[in-house]
This record gives sequence, structure tokens and C-alpha cells, in this order.
Amino acid sequence: MTTIPALTVRSQVDVSSGKVPLSVRRLCDLTYLERSIHRMLCGWGNQFQGWDDKVAVCRHVWDQACIVERLRNRITQFPGVQADEPVSVELERLVNTVLCAPSFEDALDGIYQVLNTSIVNAYLDFIGEVSGIHDAPTHQIIREIVTIKDLHRRWRSEYRMRVNHTPDAVYMQRINEQLQAVGNLSSSVKVDPQHTADPVGVNTDFRPLKHRVDPTWKTYGDRDLLDWIAVDFAQSIESRQLFWAVGYMRELGLAMEQLLWLYDSHDLPWAFGLDESRHMWDESRHGDSGYARLKELGIDIGEVGFAHVRGLQRDDANHNVSQPTEPMSPTALYDVLFFICMVAETGHFRVKREAFADFREGGDMASAEMMLYDIIDETMHVQYGHQWLETLARRAGIEHEGYEKRASGLRQQKQIDADARADILRKMPDRQACPVYQNYQQLLSHLRERCPLSNARTCPPRSSKPM
Repeated sequence: MTTIPALTVRSQVDVSSGKVPLSVRRLCDLTYLERSIHRMLCGWGNQFQGWDDKVAVCRHVWDQACIVERLRNRITQFPGVQADEPVSVELERLVNTVLCAPSFEDALDGIYQVLNTSIVNAYLDFIGEVSGIHDAPTHQIIREIVTIKDLHRRWRSEYRMRVNHTPDAVYMQRINEQLQAVGNLSSSVKVDPQHTADPVGVNTDFRPLKHRVDPTWKTYGDRDLLDWIAVDFAQSIESRQLFWAVGYMRELGLAMEQLLWLYDSHDLPWAFGLDESRHMWDESRHGDSGYARLKELGIDIGEVGFAHVRGLQRDDANHNVSQPTEPMSPTALYDVLFFICMVAETGHFRVKREAFADFREGGDMASAEMMLYDIIDETMHVQYGHQWLETLARRAGIEHEGYEKRASGLRQQKQIDADARADILRKMPDRQACPVYQNYQQLLSHLRERCPLSNARTCPPRSSKPM
């Protein structure tokens, strides 16, 4: 744990300060830096390849969102001060230098080691210099933040034990020069009203790269495991037992995409960033839930695939070089949030509730628990959709009225399409020759031995797989 030294307390009120303590200006600087780290993690975070690291960075993004929210709430408690007060362009130069790293690993060191350490030192100076009696609420917030930062520091130290890297000397020198230009964050940075900071990255050519996936986690061909599961989904609780573990595991892929949504929505109100950060973290946790359940069931991720690639040969897909993503347009953000919240998540509530009841009845309490927590989270996500889609529609200049009816029509069509695909496979005469079908049957046999369901033969038919 980082220790907090005792420094000399200084009065934060003088003849020039008016009714706002001088320390509030420093809080605004720190809030800008923390929000910049939030965006930097969104911009670089999908380059992690290991499972635990992918999950960790999603948690760190949510941690950063909570840090920003704590600071913003405290700032707005001072009369006449806004959480989005302009800050010095010198701070933008600092964070842009950190963002524009020569490599992913350099970016991690710039963010977690150099910038975070400087910010923590600024926090420690703050609570040593500002009265812990008069400004006790800020002291409490900072102590909570420093604890979170210490967890991130420990994570980075553990990561570097696994992934060795020598930082780029020129990159580190550039960061240190920018830190010196802002006095190493030892006090608030004077603001020129004519030259204030934009969000990190806006005035650079940085673009996030497409997310990385371990090639051994991919499956290839015209058929995916989930295609065959869909055939038996309504009739077989054992097929649903396999489906939900695999389906949840794959939701980590959605979280990796949501990092890009967050990076490309910096112009939206912070409240959207906070809600979407929670949404993203939830999806990463769902992925981790499914992954953990698969491991409990003795199934390796390579047997079921984290991602299925259609229309590509294995060698072709494995040699793809990660390319920069295109900026996400306002219309694209509206469309994807509309689909996830109003179509996909809303469309799966019935089958999830059925699965929860059936797993509990069949004695698979671990799967039932996994379903229950997901239902709770997804209910909140649908509320996010209702709350933000109108704002996103105005931002994109598109029609939003009647979105619920439109979503209902899409869900019905998705169900028709899914039923048609399943029916084609159901009638396939040579399914036994399909390697994916053979794997599916082997996995079912394995589940019957590893986690037998007491209602495998008595569970009544349920709803078919929605999409």
C-alpha cells in the first residue's frame, strides 16, 4: 500500500481566490488527467492477448470511470464550479505524448508506470497540503483513488514479470519533458483562456488498432459450434447448458468492441461514458463467467472457440496484421447500441429466464447463478439503451421515434431467420460427417459425465434460440 506522508498544510484561500478554494483548480487538472487515462485505456486496451489481461483492462477502465465520477461529483459541490472546467493545453500535450506511444507495451509503461505514478504523487501532495479537517470529503475520495491506483500498480508489476519489456528511451524522455513543463503536477497549471485542452487524442493521428485474439482461440469454416447447438436448443437442456457457457465466454469480444465505442464518443456527456463503461465491464465479466464455467466443466477454450471465422482459411486469418480502426460515426454508434440493447439483450430475456429455472431444477446451481447475475445486468443495460438512444440519434441526425416498435420487428425477423437456419441443419442428411457436429456431440457426452442434469429427460421444450 502506498503510504501518505504528512506535509505542511497550506491555506487554500487568499485575496485572489474568491469563494472557491485554490485546491479546486488542481482537482480540475487531476480530473482531466484521469479522464484522459480512461480514454487511453480504451484506445489501447484491446491489444492485450491473454484472457486475464483482457478482463483486467476492462476492470481498469471501469475503475477509471469511477475515479472520474468521484472527482467530478466533488468539484460540482463547490458553488460556481463545473466538472468540465477548462484546463491548460499543456496538460493536453502531456497526455497526447503518453497516448502516442511507439508500441502497445510502451503505452502500458507510459500510462501505468510514468503517468499514474506522477498523478499519485500529486494526490499525496494534495492531501498533505490541503486541510484534512476543512476538506475531509476530498481527502476521503483521494484515499479511495490512491488505493485503486495501488491495485493498478501491482497489476502492472505482475504483468511485467510475465511480459518483459524495455521502454523506448526517446518516448520516456518525451513524457518526462512534458511532465517538467507542467511542474511535475506539483500544483495547478495556469490556464490561458485562449488555449485550453481538448480531449486526449483529438488533435493527434492516433487510432486504436483492431482487437487481438489468440489464433488458437479461433475456429474456422462454414459451421460454428453454436450453429449446431441452435438445432437442439429448444428441445435439449443439455444443449442449453453448453450454449450458455460458450455464449457468455464470447461476450468478452463485445467488451473489446465497446472499448472503441467509448474511445470514439468523447464528445458525448460524461454520464454516457460512465454508463457505457459499466456496460462494457459487465460484458467482460459475463465473458469471464462463461470462461470460468467452461473450465469448471473441463472444456478448453480451443474446443469451442472464442471467435468463429467464416469464409477464411486458418492460415490466411492467422497472418492478418492488426490494422487501425476507422473512426466510429455517430450513426454507427447509434445502430450498434440500438441492436445490442433493444434487439439482442431484450430478445434473450425469455430464454435466459427459462434456462435459470431449468438449471436450478436440474441441480446445476453454478449455471443457474451465472444466468441470474446476467439477467440482472442485462436489465440495466436495456435501461441504458432507453436512456441514451435519443441523445445518440440527435447526435447522428437520424430518426428515433418509434424505436421500440422497430426493435420488436427486428427481434421477430431475427427469430424467423434463426429458426430457418436451424431447420436447414436439422434436415441435413450427412450431419454425422461434419467435424463441428462431431465435436458438438463429444462435448455433450463430456457434460453428461462431468455435470449431469437430473431433468435431462424430463425438462419440457422451451423457446428456440432467438438469433
